[in-house]
Amino acid sequence: MALKRLTSGEMIHTTLTWVDTRHRHHQLLAAVPEVVGLLSHLGRAHKGLLDCQPTANPQAAGLARTAEELDSQHDDLVRGGYAVFAALGYLADSPSDREQWLQLRDRVFPEGLAVVSRSYTDEAGQAALAMARLTADDKKLLKSVAFGKTTLLHIIERYGQVAHKLGETATAQHTPAGTPSRADSMAARNQWIRVVNAVLAAIEMVEGNADLLREVVAPLREIERRADRRRTTPEADPEAPEPNPLAGSPSPPPQ
Repeated sequence: MALKRLTSGEMIHTTLTWVDTRHRHHQLLAAVPEVVGLLSHLGRAHKGLLDCQPTANPQAAGLARTAEELDSQHDDLVRGGYAVFAALGYLADSPSDREQWLQLRDRVFPEGLAVVSRSYTDEAGQAALAMARLTADDKKLLKSVAFGKTTLLHIIERYGQVAHKLGETATAQHTPAGTPSRADSMAARNQWIRVVNAVLAAIEMVEGNADLLREVVAPLREIERRADRRRTTPEADPEAPEPNPLAGSPSPPPQ
């Protein structure tokens, strides 16, 4: 039998009671001079296993909701801004004015409304490019169009700001949580195995260790036996239907 065949969950379950000072297993171990010196190492090894388990990003759900809300604002600003440019072109007093508005529309939205179908990061990048293309004269012209207490320039700048926030949120979504590496997990498992083997060896040296063997060692040995069987002969699925003993063999195919 080998401790290395245990899963990390089985390892944690095994020493959970060993490191719990209120549990009888820990009290039995602490009563043995040969073992008590190893308990601090055991506690660190147990904690090391716990610390090396991957964890989900607690901000993932919030980031997803924020991204959806920002994307909705972005799409509304694109559609609204594009429609305003088209309306200004239609209502222009002269062909040159109309051409001016349509050219400005194409500088801000060169792909038209197709930009709302891009990825979050692409939408952010397209907005940044649009802001960079605007000249001082473009901004002056945009500022000349008022909507109540705001201007078309403010609306276009808001489009750029929302897209920028959307890009930042997308980057945060794509940034993986600081999960331990495979090497870290293997090192934690190996340290647990070394410490547990040392504890078991110390128990074997003690006379009158019947309670320890029965309550602490025996459950671990049973877990090891199950792990050995799992490695050589996969256990049957407990949820699989049992075979019907009355069912006959399939008929041979016709000749």
